[in-house]
Amino acid sequence: METNPSPLSAKHESSFAYGTVKDRMPRILTKVIDVCHKQIQSSKECFGEDGRKDAIDVVGKLSQLRSEIMTDKPLFALDDQLKDKEAWNKRLQQYRDSNDSPASWFTAPWLYVECFMYRRIAGVLNSSTYLKTFDPFAEQKQQSLMQSMTAVENLATFLHSVKQSVKVNDTAMLKQFFVDFLQVSLWGNKCDLSISAGEENSQNVSEPHKNLEALKKFILIDYSNDVWNLILKQKKRKDQVRIDVVLDNAGFELFTDLVLCEFLLFFNLADVIIIHPKCIPWFVSDVNASDLNWMLSYLSSCSFEEVSQLSTKLQERFKDGSMLLMKNDFWTLPDPFCLMNESSSELYKYFSSSDLVLFKGDLNYRKLVGDLDWPHDTSFKMALRHFSPTSLCSLRTLKADVVVGLKPGQAKLLAKECKEWMVNGQYAVIESNIIC
Repeated sequence: METNPSPLSAKHESSFAYGTVKDRMPRILTKVIDVCHKQIQSSKECFGEDGRKDAIDVVGKLSQLRSEIMTDKPLFALDDQLKDKEAWNKRLQQYRDSNDSPASWFTAPWLYVECFMYRRIAGVLNSSTYLKTFDPFAEQKQQSLMQSMTAVENLATFLHSVKQSVKVNDTAMLKQFFVDFLQVSLWGNKCDLSISAGEENSQNVSEPHKNLEALKKFILIDYSNDVWNLILKQKKRKDQVRIDVVLDNAGFELFTDLVLCEFLLFFNLADVIIIHPKCIPWFVSDVNASDLNWMLSYLSSCSFEEVSQLSTKLQERFKDGSMLLMKNDFWTLPDPFCLMNESSSELYKYFSSSDLVLFKGDLNYRKLVGDLDWPHDTSFKMALRHFSPTSLCSLRTLKADVVVGLKPGQAKLLAKECKEWMVNGQYAVIESNIIC
Protein backbone atom coordinates (compact mmCIF):
# COMPACT_ATOMS: atom_id res chain seq x y z
CA MET A 1 0.00 0.00 0.00
CA GLU A 2 1.31 3.42 -0.96
CA THR A 3 2.23 5.46 2.13
CA ASN A 4 3.16 8.75 0.49
CA PRO A 5 0.70 9.58 -2.30
CA SER A 6 0.68 12.93 -4.08
CA PRO A 7 -1.32 15.92 -2.79
CA LEU A 8 -4.52 16.73 -4.61
CA SER A 9 -3.91 19.70 -6.91
CA ALA A 10 -5.69 21.92 -9.42
CA LYS A 11 -2.98 21.20 -12.00
CA HIS A 12 -5.04 18.17 -13.00
CA GLU A 13 -7.84 19.59 -15.17
CA SER A 14 -10.09 16.59 -14.67
CA SER A 15 -10.01 17.00 -10.88
CA PHE A 16 -12.54 18.57 -8.55
CA ALA A 17 -9.70 20.76 -7.28
CA TYR A 18 -9.30 22.30 -10.75
CA GLY A 19 -12.96 23.29 -10.93
CA THR A 20 -12.76 24.69 -7.42
CA VAL A 21 -9.78 26.95 -8.12
CA LYS A 22 -10.91 27.91 -11.63
CA ASP A 23 -14.57 28.63 -10.95
CA ARG A 24 -15.82 28.22 -7.39
CA MET A 25 -13.17 30.24 -5.56
CA PRO A 26 -13.47 33.25 -7.90
CA ARG A 27 -17.27 33.14 -7.50
CA ILE A 28 -16.91 33.13 -3.73
CA LEU A 29 -14.53 36.08 -3.92
CA THR A 30 -16.95 37.96 -6.18
CA LYS A 31 -19.61 37.63 -3.49
CA VAL A 32 -17.17 38.80 -0.81
CA ILE A 33 -16.24 41.80 -2.95
CA ASP A 34 -19.92 42.65 -3.46
CA VAL A 35 -20.60 42.44 0.28
CA CYS A 36 -17.60 44.64 1.08
CA HIS A 37 -18.56 47.09 -1.67
CA LYS A 38 -21.86 47.62 0.14
CA GLN A 39 -19.82 48.66 3.19
CA ILE A 40 -18.39 51.68 1.34
CA GLN A 41 -21.47 53.83 1.88
CA SER A 42 -22.14 52.63 5.40
CA SER A 43 -18.49 53.17 6.33
CA LYS A 44 -18.72 56.71 5.00
CA GLU A 45 -21.88 57.35 7.02
CA CYS A 46 -20.27 55.99 10.20
CA PHE A 47 -16.66 57.14 9.82
CA GLY A 48 -16.66 59.85 7.20
CA GLU A 49 -14.29 60.05 4.24
CA ASP A 50 -11.66 57.94 6.01
CA GLY A 51 -14.21 55.14 6.36
CA ARG A 52 -15.13 55.33 2.68
CA LYS A 53 -11.48 55.17 1.56
CA ASP A 54 -10.82 52.31 3.94
CA ALA A 55 -13.65 50.21 2.48
CA ILE A 56 -12.58 51.06 -1.08
CA ASP A 57 -9.06 49.85 -0.23
CA VAL A 58 -10.47 46.55 1.03
CA VAL A 59 -12.47 46.06 -2.17
CA GLY A 60 -9.39 46.83 -4.27
CA LYS A 61 -7.21 44.31 -2.45
CA LEU A 62 -9.86 41.60 -2.71
CA SER A 63 -10.29 42.30 -6.42
CA GLN A 64 -6.53 41.93 -6.85
CA LEU A 65 -6.68 38.59 -5.05
CA ARG A 66 -9.38 37.36 -7.40
CA SER A 67 -7.26 38.39 -10.38
CA GLU A 68 -4.24 36.53 -8.99
CA ILE A 69 -6.25 33.32 -8.69
CA MET A 70 -7.85 33.56 -12.12
CA THR A 71 -4.50 34.19 -13.82
CA ASP A 72 -2.61 31.55 -11.80
CA LYS A 73 -0.10 33.96 -10.29
CA PRO A 74 2.65 32.66 -7.98
CA LEU A 75 1.81 32.55 -4.29
CA PHE A 76 3.75 35.02 -2.17
CA ALA A 77 4.63 35.07 1.50
CA LEU A 78 2.13 36.73 3.79
CA ASP A 79 3.05 40.17 5.07
CA ASP A 80 0.28 41.21 7.44
CA GLN A 81 -0.21 41.56 11.17
CA LEU A 82 -1.95 38.28 11.94
CA LYS A 83 0.10 36.15 14.29
CA ASP A 84 -0.04 32.95 12.23
CA LYS A 85 1.71 34.35 9.15
CA GLU A 86 5.05 32.70 9.94
CA ALA A 87 3.43 29.27 10.05
CA TRP A 88 1.86 29.90 6.63
CA ASN A 89 5.09 31.21 5.16
CA LYS A 90 7.01 28.24 6.55
CA ARG A 91 4.76 25.77 4.72
CA LEU A 92 4.98 27.77 1.50
CA GLN A 93 8.77 27.83 1.64
CA GLN A 94 8.88 24.09 2.32
CA TYR A 95 6.82 23.50 -0.80
CA ARG A 96 9.07 25.75 -2.88
CA ASP A 97 12.19 24.01 -1.59
CA SER A 98 10.86 20.58 -2.51
CA ASN A 99 9.69 21.50 -6.03
CA ASP A 100 11.49 22.83 -9.06
CA SER A 101 8.81 25.39 -9.99
CA PRO A 102 7.39 28.19 -7.84
CA ALA A 103 4.06 27.56 -6.13
CA SER A 104 1.03 29.02 -7.90
CA TRP A 105 -2.71 28.81 -7.37
CA PHE A 106 -3.15 25.91 -9.79
CA THR A 107 0.08 24.01 -9.10
CA ALA A 108 0.49 24.09 -5.31
CA PRO A 109 -1.38 21.55 -3.13
CA TRP A 110 -5.11 22.21 -3.23
CA LEU A 111 -5.46 22.10 0.55
CA TYR A 112 -2.93 24.91 0.89
CA VAL A 113 -4.28 27.19 -1.84
CA GLU A 114 -7.95 26.85 -0.89
CA CYS A 115 -7.14 27.66 2.72
CA PHE A 116 -4.75 30.40 1.53
CA MET A 117 -7.57 32.28 -0.18
CA TYR A 118 -9.55 32.54 3.05
CA ARG A 119 -6.42 33.46 4.98
CA ARG A 120 -5.72 36.23 2.45
CA ILE A 121 -9.30 37.53 2.90
CA ALA A 122 -8.74 37.59 6.66
CA GLY A 123 -5.44 39.43 6.20
CA VAL A 124 -7.06 42.09 4.00
CA LEU A 125 -9.85 42.69 6.52
CA ASN A 126 -7.45 42.74 9.45
CA SER A 127 -5.35 45.41 7.72
CA SER A 128 -8.44 47.62 7.48
CA THR A 129 -9.13 50.29 10.07
CA TYR A 130 -12.90 50.04 10.14
CA LEU A 131 -13.64 46.55 8.74
CA LYS A 132 -11.12 44.72 10.90
CA THR A 133 -13.73 42.49 12.56
CA PHE A 134 -16.18 42.36 9.65
CA ASP A 135 -17.39 38.90 8.65
CA PRO A 136 -18.35 39.01 4.95
CA PHE A 137 -20.08 35.64 5.27
CA ALA A 138 -22.21 36.41 8.34
CA GLU A 139 -25.43 37.25 6.50
CA GLN A 140 -25.23 34.10 4.38
CA LYS A 141 -24.74 31.94 7.47
CA GLN A 142 -27.66 33.55 9.24
CA GLN A 143 -29.93 33.19 6.22
CA SER A 144 -29.00 29.51 6.02
CA LEU A 145 -30.40 28.94 9.50
CA MET A 146 -33.50 31.09 9.03
CA GLN A 147 -34.38 29.20 5.85
CA SER A 148 -34.14 25.92 7.78
CA MET A 149 -36.45 26.79 10.68
CA THR A 150 -39.08 24.15 9.88
CA ALA A 151 -36.39 21.48 10.16
CA VAL A 152 -35.04 23.16 13.32
CA GLU A 153 -38.48 23.08 14.94
CA ASN A 154 -39.09 19.45 14.07
CA LEU A 155 -35.65 18.34 15.26
CA ALA A 156 -36.08 20.23 18.54
CA THR A 157 -39.47 18.54 18.99
CA PHE A 158 -37.91 15.13 18.30
CA LEU A 159 -35.17 15.72 20.89
CA HIS A 160 -37.75 16.90 23.42
CA SER A 161 -39.84 13.74 22.92
CA VAL A 162 -36.77 11.52 23.35
CA LYS A 163 -35.80 13.33 26.56
CA GLN A 164 -39.35 12.86 27.88
CA SER A 165 -39.81 9.20 26.95
CA VAL A 166 -36.45 7.42 27.25
CA LYS A 167 -35.03 6.36 30.60
CA VAL A 168 -31.37 7.03 31.36
CA ASN A 169 -30.73 3.35 32.12
CA ASP A 170 -32.39 2.02 28.94
CA THR A 171 -29.18 1.21 27.08
CA ALA A 172 -30.85 -0.32 24.04
CA MET A 173 -33.04 2.70 23.40
CA LEU A 174 -30.19 5.09 24.11
CA LYS A 175 -28.05 3.36 21.51
CA GLN A 176 -30.83 3.61 18.92
CA PHE A 177 -31.26 7.33 19.48
CA PHE A 178 -27.52 7.94 19.72
CA VAL A 179 -27.18 6.53 16.21
CA ASP A 180 -30.13 8.66 15.07
CA PHE A 181 -28.68 11.91 16.40
CA LEU A 182 -25.20 11.03 15.14
CA GLN A 183 -26.63 10.52 11.65
CA VAL A 184 -28.67 13.74 11.84
CA SER A 185 -25.43 15.55 12.64
CA LEU A 186 -23.74 13.71 9.76
CA TRP A 187 -26.36 14.70 7.20
CA GLY A 188 -26.45 18.24 8.53
CA ASN A 189 -23.04 18.49 6.85
CA LYS A 190 -24.78 18.66 3.45
CA CYS A 191 -25.47 22.35 4.19
CA ASP A 192 -22.10 23.73 3.08
CA LEU A 193 -22.01 27.20 1.54
CA SER A 194 -18.45 26.88 0.24
CA ILE A 195 -19.53 23.98 -1.95
CA SER A 196 -22.45 25.99 -3.35
CA ALA A 197 -20.18 29.07 -3.73
CA GLY A 198 -22.35 30.92 -1.24
CA GLU A 199 -25.67 30.16 -2.90
CA GLU A 200 -28.65 29.15 -0.77
CA ASN A 201 -27.98 25.74 0.75
CA SER A 202 -30.38 25.34 3.64
CA GLN A 203 -32.00 22.23 5.08
CA ASN A 204 -34.93 21.50 2.78
CA VAL A 205 -36.11 18.29 4.47
CA SER A 206 -38.64 19.41 7.07
CA GLU A 207 -38.21 16.37 9.34
CA PRO A 208 -34.59 15.23 8.92
CA HIS A 209 -34.76 12.49 11.58
CA LYS A 210 -37.58 10.75 9.67
CA ASN A 211 -35.41 10.58 6.54
CA LEU A 212 -32.60 8.61 8.18
CA GLU A 213 -33.73 5.16 7.10
CA ALA A 214 -33.81 6.19 3.43
CA LEU A 215 -30.34 7.74 3.75
CA LYS A 216 -28.63 4.71 5.30
CA LYS A 217 -27.78 3.22 1.92
CA PHE A 218 -25.69 6.30 1.16
CA ILE A 219 -23.46 5.86 4.23
CA LEU A 220 -20.51 4.06 2.70
CA ILE A 221 -18.67 3.40 5.96
CA ASP A 222 -20.39 3.31 9.34
CA TYR A 223 -18.46 2.79 12.56
CA SER A 224 -21.13 4.33 14.80
CA ASN A 225 -21.35 1.06 16.74
CA ASP A 226 -17.65 1.31 17.64
CA VAL A 227 -18.13 4.89 18.79
CA TRP A 228 -21.11 3.89 20.94
CA ASN A 229 -19.16 1.06 22.56
CA LEU A 230 -16.28 3.41 23.30
CA ILE A 231 -18.59 5.88 25.06
CA LEU A 232 -20.13 3.11 27.19
CA LYS A 233 -16.69 1.78 28.07
CA GLN A 234 -15.42 5.19 29.12
CA LYS A 235 -18.54 5.86 31.22
CA LYS A 236 -17.93 2.65 33.14
CA ARG A 237 -14.27 3.29 33.84
CA LYS A 238 -14.16 7.06 34.41
CA ASP A 239 -15.84 9.59 36.68
CA GLN A 240 -15.95 12.22 33.96
CA VAL A 241 -16.14 11.64 30.21
CA ARG A 242 -15.09 14.47 27.92
CA ILE A 243 -16.02 14.65 24.25
CA ASP A 244 -14.61 17.25 21.87
CA VAL A 245 -16.43 18.36 18.72
CA VAL A 246 -14.43 20.11 15.99
CA LEU A 247 -17.13 22.07 14.18
CA ASP A 248 -17.68 22.65 10.49
CA ASN A 249 -20.63 24.68 9.18
CA ALA A 250 -22.84 27.24 10.87
CA GLY A 251 -26.58 27.32 10.20
CA PHE A 252 -28.54 24.09 10.33
CA GLU A 253 -25.46 21.88 10.65
CA LEU A 254 -24.39 23.68 13.83
CA PHE A 255 -27.90 23.17 15.19
CA THR A 256 -27.69 19.42 14.54
CA ASP A 257 -24.31 19.35 16.31
CA LEU A 258 -25.76 21.12 19.35
CA VAL A 259 -28.71 18.73 19.41
CA LEU A 260 -26.28 15.79 19.48
CA CYS A 261 -24.36 17.48 22.30
CA GLU A 262 -27.53 18.03 24.33
CA PHE A 263 -28.56 14.38 23.86
CA LEU A 264 -25.16 13.18 25.10
CA LEU A 265 -25.20 15.48 28.13
CA PHE A 266 -28.84 14.95 29.09
CA PHE A 267 -28.47 11.16 29.17
CA ASN A 268 -25.10 11.30 30.97
CA LEU A 269 -23.23 9.78 28.05
CA ALA A 270 -20.80 12.69 28.39
CA ASP A 271 -20.10 14.97 31.31
CA VAL A 272 -18.29 17.74 29.46
CA ILE A 273 -18.39 18.64 25.77
CA ILE A 274 -15.86 21.06 24.29
CA ILE A 275 -16.69 22.58 20.92
CA HIS A 276 -14.01 23.99 18.64
CA PRO A 277 -14.93 26.76 16.15
CA LYS A 278 -12.79 28.73 13.73
CA CYS A 279 -11.25 32.01 14.90
CA ILE A 280 -11.73 33.90 11.61
CA PRO A 281 -14.30 33.81 8.76
CA TRP A 282 -13.53 30.58 6.93
CA PHE A 283 -14.78 28.56 3.95
CA VAL A 284 -17.91 30.75 3.75
CA SER A 285 -20.05 28.87 6.26
CA ASP A 286 -17.65 27.60 8.92
CA VAL A 287 -18.61 28.35 12.51
CA ASN A 288 -16.90 31.02 14.56
CA ALA A 289 -17.83 32.14 18.08
CA SER A 290 -20.00 34.99 16.79
CA ASP A 291 -22.08 32.52 14.75
CA LEU A 292 -22.73 30.40 17.84
CA ASN A 293 -23.72 33.42 19.94
CA TRP A 294 -25.99 34.73 17.19
CA MET A 295 -27.69 31.35 16.79
CA LEU A 296 -28.41 30.91 20.48
CA SER A 297 -29.78 34.46 20.72
CA TYR A 298 -31.90 34.04 17.60
CA LEU A 299 -33.34 30.70 18.72
CA SER A 300 -34.05 32.02 22.21
CA SER A 301 -36.51 34.50 20.73
CA CYS A 302 -38.22 31.82 18.61
CA SER A 303 -41.97 31.52 19.26
CA PHE A 304 -41.73 27.74 18.91
CA GLU A 305 -41.47 26.56 22.52
CA GLU A 306 -39.23 23.52 22.05
CA VAL A 307 -36.71 25.62 20.12
CA SER A 308 -36.53 28.48 22.61
CA GLN A 309 -36.34 26.06 25.56
CA LEU A 310 -33.49 24.15 23.92
CA SER A 311 -31.59 27.35 23.24
CA THR A 312 -32.04 28.45 26.85
CA LYS A 313 -30.80 25.05 28.05
CA LEU A 314 -27.73 25.24 25.83
CA GLN A 315 -26.91 28.70 27.13
CA GLU A 316 -27.18 27.34 30.68
CA ARG A 317 -24.75 24.58 29.78
CA PHE A 318 -22.19 27.11 28.55
CA LYS A 319 -22.62 28.95 31.85
CA ASP A 320 -22.32 25.88 34.10
CA GLY A 321 -19.31 24.49 32.21
CA SER A 322 -20.84 21.27 30.90
CA MET A 323 -20.30 22.80 27.45
CA LEU A 324 -17.32 24.97 26.66
CA LEU A 325 -16.02 26.86 23.64
CA MET A 326 -12.33 26.51 22.87
CA LYS A 327 -10.60 28.64 20.23
CA ASN A 328 -7.32 27.74 18.56
CA ASP A 329 -5.59 29.20 15.50
CA PHE A 330 -4.57 25.72 14.36
CA TRP A 331 -7.97 25.15 12.70
CA THR A 332 -7.25 27.89 10.16
CA LEU A 333 -3.73 26.78 9.29
CA PRO A 334 -3.18 24.78 6.09
CA ASP A 335 -1.61 21.89 8.00
CA PRO A 336 -2.94 18.35 7.86
CA PHE A 337 -3.65 17.03 11.32
CA CYS A 338 -0.66 14.68 11.26
CA LEU A 339 1.40 17.88 11.79
CA MET A 340 -0.63 19.03 14.81
CA ASN A 341 1.96 17.85 17.31
CA GLU A 342 4.57 19.92 15.43
CA SER A 343 2.43 23.01 14.77
CA SER A 344 0.42 23.09 17.98
CA SER A 345 1.81 20.68 20.52
CA GLU A 346 -0.39 22.08 23.29
CA LEU A 347 -3.53 21.28 21.27
CA TYR A 348 -2.30 17.76 20.54
CA LYS A 349 -1.59 17.26 24.25
CA TYR A 350 -5.02 18.63 25.10
CA PHE A 351 -6.72 16.13 22.78
CA SER A 352 -4.71 13.34 24.37
CA SER A 353 -6.82 13.78 27.50
CA SER A 354 -10.12 13.62 25.61
CA ASP A 355 -12.18 10.44 25.47
CA LEU A 356 -13.41 11.08 21.94
CA VAL A 357 -12.94 13.78 19.30
CA LEU A 358 -15.68 14.16 16.68
CA PHE A 359 -14.46 15.87 13.51
CA LYS A 360 -17.28 17.37 11.46
CA GLY A 361 -17.29 17.88 7.74
CA ASP A 362 -15.32 17.72 4.57
CA LEU A 363 -12.39 20.04 5.30
CA ASN A 364 -11.65 18.33 8.61
CA TYR A 365 -11.70 14.99 6.79
CA ARG A 366 -9.32 16.30 4.13
CA LYS A 367 -6.95 17.44 6.86
CA LEU A 368 -7.26 14.15 8.71
CA VAL A 369 -6.12 12.19 5.64
CA GLY A 370 -3.77 14.90 4.35
CA ASP A 371 -5.79 15.70 1.21
CA LEU A 372 -3.68 13.13 -0.59
CA ASP A 373 -4.52 10.94 -3.56
CA TRP A 374 -4.90 7.78 -1.50
CA PRO A 375 -6.13 4.54 -3.04
CA HIS A 376 -9.72 4.31 -1.85
CA ASP A 377 -9.16 1.02 -0.04
CA THR A 378 -6.39 2.51 2.12
CA SER A 379 -7.32 2.08 5.77
CA PHE A 380 -8.44 5.18 7.64
CA LYS A 381 -5.79 4.51 10.28
CA MET A 382 -2.99 4.46 7.69
CA ALA A 383 -4.26 7.66 6.04
CA LEU A 384 -4.14 9.43 9.42
CA ARG A 385 -0.33 9.03 9.28
CA HIS A 386 0.12 8.56 13.04
CA PHE A 387 -2.32 11.27 14.07
CA SER A 388 -3.71 9.50 17.12
CA PRO A 389 -3.84 11.68 20.24
CA THR A 390 -7.00 9.81 21.30
CA SER A 391 -10.00 8.02 19.82
CA LEU A 392 -11.57 9.99 16.99
CA CYS A 393 -14.51 9.85 14.62
CA SER A 394 -15.12 11.72 11.37
CA LEU A 395 -18.67 12.61 10.29
CA ARG A 396 -18.49 13.74 6.68
CA THR A 397 -20.57 13.97 3.55
CA LEU A 398 -18.32 13.58 0.50
CA LYS A 399 -17.57 16.89 -1.26
CA ALA A 400 -13.98 16.41 -2.42
CA ASP A 401 -12.26 13.70 -4.42
CA VAL A 402 -10.59 11.95 -1.52
CA VAL A 403 -11.99 9.07 0.52
CA VAL A 404 -10.37 6.09 2.22
CA GLY A 405 -11.55 2.99 4.03
CA LEU A 406 -13.64 1.54 1.20
CA LYS A 407 -13.73 -2.13 0.31
CA PRO A 408 -11.68 -3.22 -2.73
CA GLY A 409 -13.68 -2.52 -5.88
CA GLN A 410 -16.32 -0.46 -4.05
CA ALA A 411 -15.19 2.83 -5.64
CA LYS A 412 -15.54 1.42 -9.16
CA LEU A 413 -19.09 0.27 -8.46
CA LEU A 414 -19.99 3.69 -7.05
CA ALA A 415 -18.51 5.44 -10.10
CA LYS A 416 -20.78 3.36 -12.35
CA GLU A 417 -23.82 4.47 -10.33
CA CYS A 418 -22.83 8.14 -10.07
CA LYS A 419 -19.82 9.81 -11.71
CA GLU A 420 -19.75 12.55 -9.08
CA TRP A 421 -20.15 10.30 -6.05
CA MET A 422 -17.08 11.77 -4.33
CA VAL A 423 -18.05 15.41 -4.63
CA ASN A 424 -21.82 15.94 -4.71
CA GLY A 425 -22.59 15.43 -1.00
CA GLN A 426 -24.91 12.48 -1.69
CA TYR A 427 -22.69 9.93 0.04
CA ALA A 428 -21.26 9.99 3.54
CA VAL A 429 -18.92 8.23 5.94
CA ILE A 430 -18.74 7.70 9.68
CA GLU A 431 -15.12 6.64 10.10
CA SER A 432 -13.33 6.12 13.38
CA ASN A 433 -9.99 5.24 14.86
CA ILE A 434 -10.68 3.91 18.33
CA ILE A 435 -7.78 3.65 20.75
CA CYS A 436 -8.58 1.06 23.38
